[in-house]
Amino acid sequence: MKKVLVALSMAITLGLSAQEAPKVTSAIIALRGNELVEAKGFIDEASEIIAGKNQAEVKEKILSKFHYNKSLIYSKIAASPDAAIKALDENANDVAAQSILDLIKFESTAKKQPYSDDAIQNIPNIAYNYLIEASAAYEASDFEGAYNGYMSAFELKKNELLGEFASLDTGLLFNAGIIAGQSGNVEASVEAFRSCLDLGYKGITFTATYVASGAPQQYPNKAAMEKDLELGLATDPVVGDDVRPSVYISLINAYKKLEDAKKYEGVLSEARTMYPENKDLLDIQLQSFLDNKDYDGALANLDEAIEKSPTKGIYHFVKGNILQTELKDLDAALTEYKRAVELDSTLSDAMYMCGLVYIDRANEITEQMNNLGLNETRKYNALKDKQKGVFEESLQYFEKSYEMNPTDMDIVRALMEVYRKVGDYQKSMDMKSVIEAAGE
Repeated sequence: MKKVLVALSMAITLGLSAQEAPKVTSAIIALRGNELVEAKGFIDEASEIIAGKNQAEVKEKILSKFHYNKSLIYSKIAASPDAAIKALDENANDVAAQSILDLIKFESTAKKQPYSDDAIQNIPNIAYNYLIEASAAYEASDFEGAYNGYMSAFELKKNELLGEFASLDTGLLFNAGIIAGQSGNVEASVEAFRSCLDLGYKGITFTATYVASGAPQQYPNKAAMEKDLELGLATDPVVGDDVRPSVYISLINAYKKLEDAKKYEGVLSEARTMYPENKDLLDIQLQSFLDNKDYDGALANLDEAIEKSPTKGIYHFVKGNILQTELKDLDAALTEYKRAVELDSTLSDAMYMCGLVYIDRANEITEQMNNLGLNETRKYNALKDKQKGVFEESLQYFEKSYEMNPTDMDIVRALMEVYRKVGDYQKSMDMKSVIEAAGE
């Protein structure tokens, strides 16, 4: 009788130990029939059984099948176009990703690795699911959700468990940084952009025209593109630009939002050193100099900008403004304003500022007149005549700027005042009427 009881006990134990196997098998059969509701039900039951056991009690073969197929089932749920299927688990893709990692970790110490290679091949599909989720979140203005999607894909692809198949997809990281900024999470944006730069992200694209279809084909790297070109499968290769300058600009703008002046200046200096020819970075540095009232730095920056963009009038205009308003070098300022208009005939502000240079000269004469004694009438009258001549010279610039931009009331006010100064009272009244008609 005792032997019978022992045998019965052993049968019960063996039965319990094997409960997960039929559940995993049923899940696989349901998966092959694309019956995802049933497949999920069976694999979840297997999960509960296995979780309640010492892992050593489960056969290695069964555990490998369990992890691998759980990943497949949940990745299909995450990718399903059927809303009801997707609703089975809102975190399905996370489960799929974790199951693959669990499989690889388990098989790394197992006697055999029957599924690791196939599982690694499925990593891009799970990463793609994250990107689909991120895109849907972005369209719904859920920027935090979109950011999490990109970061989940990035973290999955670089996971150290993937060994030699791990990859640093800095393109995902760059997009995550942009979206983090849109969500208001500037700190996360900074971290993403800084990591992109530290990891050597360039964002260069490789595109060629595929002969069979005549459509553009984008390649993962230069070598892949060149291979198709050599085989005659593609033509007209196009190599995109290095986008690192734009990453630097994004990082610089993020530090500006954080009001971190030290890091703002540090990254700006780093970027200018790395890409001295980049005009956008040059302009940002110019604005930084102006904001900090570093006019020596601004002038040096402007000279560099003028050398690199000799046909761009705006740089001469800004240089003239510094020379006039900050350094009081009116002759040099007038030269820059005139050059600005020569290069860009639409710069009415530069033409207006030419006129203001003469106003500043007239004001200097006013100071000389005010410093004369009461008995120096002859000198006073001579200075007054000279001042009138200066006002008359200014008129040509104000009149031209008015022709260029007749709606600018600053120009109209200047004309009203200068016409009065030179004694042309009718034109002065005409300008006054323009101001009144504009409601100012």
